[in-house]
Amino acid sequence: MAHAGQELTNARTGERIAFVRTAADTGGELVEMEATWTLAGRRTAPHVHPEAEERWEVLAGRARFRVGEREHEAGPGEVVVAAPGTPHEAWNPGPGEARVLIQLRPALRWEQFVERLFAGDPPAELLREFSREVRPVAG
Repeated sequence: MAHAGQELTNARTGERIAFVRTAADTGGELVEMEATWTLAGRRTAPHVHPEAEERWEVLAGRARFRVGEREHEAGPGEVVVAAPGTPHEAWNPGPGEARVLIQLRPALRWEQFVERLFAGDPPAELLREFSREVRPVAG
């Protein structure tokens, strides 16, 4: 079970996540994580959260986002939001690391998804199990 202060590293991508506030901390209202994106150009797969809003605040470096049909680049202090049901993807445009504070509202089971993804569970299996939390967008 995720807890505030827990840190995870994705061995495949080098991405790091630290849980700041969990569903247990917020009564399920949100999960908040600090992510460090280490690889320039590595994008999340285009996806949608059917029931949750995703919000990113850039803490350091630069980050790019495609939300719906619009692309945004953001720096420290800037915020980008994807409303529930809106296709999106995010990445570090480089050079250097990008650090972002991510909130998903409501939390649903996002912590479990992230823990299992970073542990190496097959993404296709996770997408079937966590379809309320995340769905791929056909490209």
